[in-house]
Amino acid sequence: MVKQGHYAGFQSNKKGRSLRQRQTKSVAGEINRQDVSEFVQGRYVLTQRGTSSLVDETMQRFLSEWLSQAETVSGDVLDMKKITQQTLTNIANQVPWQFYAIIVKQWDKLSHFFIKEIPAVPTKTAIKLAQQVFDIRALVSQQLAINWYLMRFNTADQLATIKATDVSQLVTSFMTDNDIVWQNVAVVYSTTPFVIKTNDMATKNWLTKLDSLQPEQL
Repeated sequence: MVKQGHYAGFQSNKKGRSLRQRQTKSVAGEINRQDVSEFVQGRYVLTQRGTSSLVDETMQRFLSEWLSQAETVSGDVLDMKKITQQTLTNIANQVPWQFYAIIVKQWDKLSHFFIKEIPAVPTKTAIKLAQQVFDIRALVSQQLAINWYLMRFNTADQLATIKATDVSQLVTSFMTDNDIVWQNVAVVYSTTPFVIKTNDMATKNWLTKLDSLQPEQL
């Protein structure tokens, strides 16, 4: 399940001052590699704002998952495209399609944040980013097609019948002029209602709000 970011929901001035104090101390020294995720999430909360609290929470949860995938990389070069693809695959159909719509619409801002902030983390050896520019819509449309089949078929035997051409045809139905048409996605996904599978109330409330969004609200 998409985790709530370590700093998700962090609003109060008191907490803001505490985080700034912690980061001031961190910047004075060196950040251990295992602390990079927490440091970057803190920077995100301090510097980024979405169009709503729902967008903020969604992006913080995605960022948390992205950084979890980045932590599995050995060495000091992070492949942005590869990590993003792994993150989408790991999240898969645990979230409704509206989650992916928000990621696509906020991607330019998030990728700019990655490119600016991650190499600036004061680690012993600077972290470098590879494949910084790619089409997030291509990755997301592919994942949306796979997710639909994951939601429609419940058994391994059923999933084994899906061909690559089935996925590519569904991807094509989502797209117009290389852009995702979210109304088309909504129509296809209306045949496979999203089922929330968590007992965590904060996550359940977040997923319920996401699932209620209509294409024109995104």
